Amino acid sequence: MFSHLHGAGPSILKTFEAAMRSPSELSRGERELIAVFISSLNGCRYCYLSHAEVAREYGEADELIEAALSGVITQFPQKLQIIFSFAAKVAENAHSISKEDIADAISAGWKEQTILDVVFVVSCFSLVNRLVSAAGIEPLSQQGNIEAGKFIAQQGYYQDNKSK
Repeated sequence: MFSHLHGAGPSILKTFEAAMRSPSELSRGERELIAVFISSLNGCRYCYLSHAEVAREYGEADELIEAALSGVITQFPQKLQIIFSFAAKVAENAHSISKEDIADAISAGWKEQTILDVVFVVSCFSLVNRLVSAAGIEPLSQQGNIEAGKFIAQQGYYQDNKSK
C-alpha cells in the first residue's frame, strides 16, 4: 500500500513497528485497540477493520473491539478508559492537552512513558488514516482483514527483506 509514497513506505512501516510492537506497559493488543478506536474516530474503514483483526489475533475480547469501533470507552476497564479518553483528545484536540491531563493519567497508575506511547500510536494512525482515506483505498474483504490480522500479529509491520 505504501509503495507509491516516493520511498517513504519502509520508513512508515518501521515507525509502526516501533509504535505497535516495542516494549510498553500497554500490550500489543491494547495498542491495536487504540488503533481501532482512533481509526474509527477518523472514519478510516480500511484501518479500523484490519486492525480489529490484529487486536483479535492478540486475544482482545470481541466486546472490547466493538467498544473501540463504536467509541464507547465506558466498556473498557477504568484504567484503560483514562487512556482512551486521552487518546481521543490527542486525535481531536492535541493542542489542548494540559499538564492536568497527563497528571490524571499518571494518578490513574500509568507511567509517563506509556502516555508518550499513546501519543505515538495515535499520531501514527492519524497520519496513515489520512493517507489511506485521501488516496481512496478501499477496505479489504473480511477474509483479507483476517489474513492481514494474522500476518501482522505474527510477522509485525516491517520485514527487512534486504537481509534475506
